[in-house]
Amino acid sequence: MGTSECIQDVSFTDCESSHVGKLCLQLNCKSDCIHVLRSMVAVMTARAGMDELQSNRVAIAVDELFANIAAHAYHGKPGRVEFVTSIKSREHGKQELVFDFRDYAAVGWSGDIAEIVSHALDTKHLCPGGLGLRLICSVSDRCEHEVLDDGNQWRLIFTVSDTDRLKGGKKNE
Repeated sequence: MGTSECIQDVSFTDCESSHVGKLCLQLNCKSDCIHVLRSMVAVMTARAGMDELQSNRVAIAVDELFANIAAHAYHGKPGRVEFVTSIKSREHGKQELVFDFRDYAAVGWSGDIAEIVSHALDTKHLCPGGLGLRLICSVSDRCEHEVLDDGNQWRLIFTVSDTDRLKGGKKNE
Protein backbone atom coordinates (compact mmCIF):
# COMPACT_ATOMS: atom_id res chain seq x y z
CA MET A 1 0.00 0.00 0.00
CA GLY A 2 1.35 3.38 -0.96
CA THR A 3 1.37 6.43 1.25
CA SER A 4 -1.23 8.12 -0.97
CA GLU A 5 -3.76 5.39 -0.03
CA CYS A 6 -3.24 6.17 3.65
CA ILE A 7 -3.32 9.96 3.66
CA GLN A 8 -6.48 11.90 2.94
CA ASP A 9 -5.19 15.38 3.81
CA VAL A 10 -2.12 17.02 5.35
CA SER A 11 -1.45 20.49 6.73
CA PHE A 12 1.61 22.02 8.39
CA THR A 13 0.31 24.88 10.50
CA ASP A 14 2.74 27.56 11.66
CA CYS A 15 5.77 25.55 10.54
CA GLU A 16 7.37 28.33 8.49
CA SER A 17 7.89 30.58 11.50
CA SER A 18 8.55 27.96 14.16
CA HIS A 19 10.47 24.73 14.51
CA VAL A 20 7.68 23.54 16.81
CA GLY A 21 4.52 24.13 14.79
CA LYS A 22 1.66 21.73 14.47
CA LEU A 23 1.13 18.80 12.11
CA CYS A 24 -2.35 17.79 10.96
CA LEU A 25 -3.23 14.69 9.01
CA GLN A 26 -6.33 12.80 7.90
CA LEU A 27 -5.69 9.09 7.59
CA ASN A 28 -7.62 6.15 6.30
CA CYS A 29 -7.85 3.84 9.28
CA LYS A 30 -5.84 0.92 7.95
CA SER A 31 -3.06 -0.80 9.84
CA ASP A 32 -0.81 -0.35 6.78
CA CYS A 33 -0.85 3.41 7.45
CA ILE A 34 0.99 3.17 10.77
CA HIS A 35 4.29 4.10 9.07
CA VAL A 36 2.86 7.56 8.36
CA LEU A 37 2.08 8.09 12.05
CA ARG A 38 5.52 6.81 13.05
CA SER A 39 7.12 9.41 10.79
CA MET A 40 5.10 12.15 12.45
CA VAL A 41 6.05 10.85 15.90
CA ALA A 42 9.73 10.89 14.90
CA VAL A 43 9.48 14.49 13.66
CA MET A 44 7.61 15.80 16.68
CA THR A 45 9.65 13.98 19.34
CA ALA A 46 12.82 15.30 17.68
CA ARG A 47 11.36 18.83 17.69
CA ALA A 48 10.54 18.38 21.39
CA GLY A 49 14.14 17.28 22.08
CA MET A 50 13.18 13.80 23.28
CA ASP A 51 15.79 11.06 23.20
CA GLU A 52 15.35 7.75 21.37
CA LEU A 53 13.89 5.91 24.37
CA GLN A 54 11.30 8.61 24.96
CA SER A 55 10.48 8.73 21.24
CA ASN A 56 9.94 4.97 21.22
CA ARG A 57 7.58 5.22 24.20
CA VAL A 58 5.56 7.87 22.38
CA ALA A 59 5.51 5.70 19.25
CA ILE A 60 4.22 2.71 21.25
CA ALA A 61 1.30 4.72 22.64
CA VAL A 62 0.43 6.31 19.28
CA ASP A 63 0.67 2.94 17.46
CA GLU A 64 -1.53 1.21 20.04
CA LEU A 65 -4.18 3.92 20.04
CA PHE A 66 -4.34 3.91 16.23
CA ALA A 67 -4.58 0.09 16.26
CA ASN A 68 -7.39 0.28 18.84
CA ILE A 69 -9.33 2.75 16.71
CA ALA A 70 -8.90 0.52 13.64
CA ALA A 71 -9.88 -2.68 15.46
CA HIS A 72 -12.53 -1.51 17.93
CA ALA A 73 -14.06 1.68 16.52
CA TYR A 74 -14.07 0.65 12.86
CA HIS A 75 -13.96 -3.14 13.36
CA GLY A 76 -11.23 -3.51 10.73
CA LYS A 77 -13.23 -1.65 8.06
CA PRO A 78 -12.05 1.57 6.39
CA GLY A 79 -12.66 4.74 8.33
CA ARG A 80 -11.34 8.27 8.70
CA VAL A 81 -9.07 9.38 11.51
CA GLU A 82 -7.95 12.98 11.97
CA PHE A 83 -4.59 13.21 13.68
CA VAL A 84 -3.13 16.43 15.08
CA THR A 85 0.12 16.71 16.97
CA SER A 86 1.62 19.81 18.54
CA ILE A 87 4.00 21.01 21.20
CA LYS A 88 2.24 23.25 23.69
CA SER A 89 3.92 25.62 26.12
CA ARG A 90 2.73 25.48 29.71
CA GLU A 91 3.49 27.49 32.83
CA HIS A 92 7.06 27.79 34.10
CA GLY A 93 8.51 27.06 30.66
CA LYS A 94 7.27 23.48 30.60
CA GLN A 95 6.06 21.93 27.39
CA GLU A 96 3.78 19.08 26.43
CA LEU A 97 3.80 16.99 23.29
CA VAL A 98 0.13 16.41 22.44
CA PHE A 99 -1.41 13.88 20.05
CA ASP A 100 -5.11 14.21 19.22
CA PHE A 101 -7.02 11.47 17.41
CA ARG A 102 -10.54 12.05 16.11
CA ASP A 103 -12.51 9.15 14.62
CA TYR A 104 -15.96 9.10 13.05
CA ALA A 105 -17.02 5.64 14.18
CA ALA A 106 -20.73 4.92 14.51
CA VAL A 107 -20.44 3.99 18.19
CA GLY A 108 -18.50 5.90 20.82
CA TRP A 109 -16.40 4.03 23.36
CA SER A 110 -18.14 4.21 26.73
CA GLY A 111 -15.47 2.78 29.03
CA ASP A 112 -13.71 4.53 31.88
CA ILE A 113 -9.95 4.86 31.41
CA ALA A 114 -9.24 5.37 35.12
CA GLU A 115 -11.29 2.31 36.07
CA ILE A 116 -9.57 0.07 33.52
CA VAL A 117 -6.04 1.02 34.52
CA SER A 118 -6.77 0.99 38.26
CA HIS A 119 -7.75 -2.69 38.40
CA ALA A 120 -4.97 -5.02 39.45
CA LEU A 121 -3.61 -6.99 36.52
CA ASP A 122 -3.96 -10.76 36.98
CA THR A 123 -0.80 -11.93 35.21
CA LYS A 124 -1.67 -15.58 35.75
CA HIS A 125 -4.95 -15.30 33.85
CA LEU A 126 -4.39 -12.68 31.17
CA CYS A 127 -7.24 -12.19 28.75
CA PRO A 128 -8.02 -9.66 26.01
CA GLY A 129 -9.59 -6.40 26.99
CA GLY A 130 -8.00 -3.24 28.28
CA LEU A 131 -4.38 -4.33 27.92
CA GLY A 132 -3.72 -1.90 25.06
CA LEU A 133 -5.25 0.95 27.03
CA ARG A 134 -3.11 0.00 30.04
CA LEU A 135 -0.04 0.13 27.81
CA ILE A 136 -1.04 3.54 26.42
CA CYS A 137 -1.61 4.94 29.91
CA SER A 138 1.64 3.48 31.25
CA VAL A 139 3.83 5.24 28.67
CA SER A 140 1.91 8.54 28.33
CA ASP A 141 1.61 11.16 31.03
CA ARG A 142 -2.09 11.53 30.35
CA CYS A 143 -4.69 9.79 28.17
CA GLU A 144 -8.06 11.46 27.70
CA HIS A 145 -11.20 10.36 25.88
CA GLU A 146 -14.44 12.05 24.94
CA VAL A 147 -17.45 10.48 23.23
CA LEU A 148 -18.77 12.74 20.48
CA ASP A 149 -22.11 12.63 18.67
CA ASP A 150 -20.35 11.14 15.67
CA GLY A 151 -17.28 9.35 17.01
CA ASN A 152 -14.52 9.66 19.58
CA GLN A 153 -11.86 12.18 20.53
CA TRP A 154 -8.67 10.83 22.11
CA ARG A 155 -5.74 12.84 23.46
CA LEU A 156 -2.31 11.58 24.51
CA ILE A 157 -0.09 13.99 26.43
CA PHE A 158 3.62 13.61 27.07
CA THR A 159 5.48 16.03 29.33
CA VAL A 160 8.68 17.41 27.84
CA SER A 161 11.25 18.17 30.52
CA ASP A 162 13.65 21.10 30.35
CA THR A 163 16.56 18.69 29.90
CA ASP A 164 14.75 17.11 26.91
CA ARG A 165 14.37 20.52 25.30
CA LEU A 166 18.02 21.40 25.91
CA LYS A 167 19.09 18.13 24.28
CA GLY A 168 16.90 19.06 21.32
CA GLY A 169 19.12 22.05 20.64
CA LYS A 170 16.70 24.98 20.64
CA LYS A 171 18.82 27.51 18.79
CA ASN A 172 16.32 30.26 18.01
CA GLU A 173 15.16 31.15 21.51
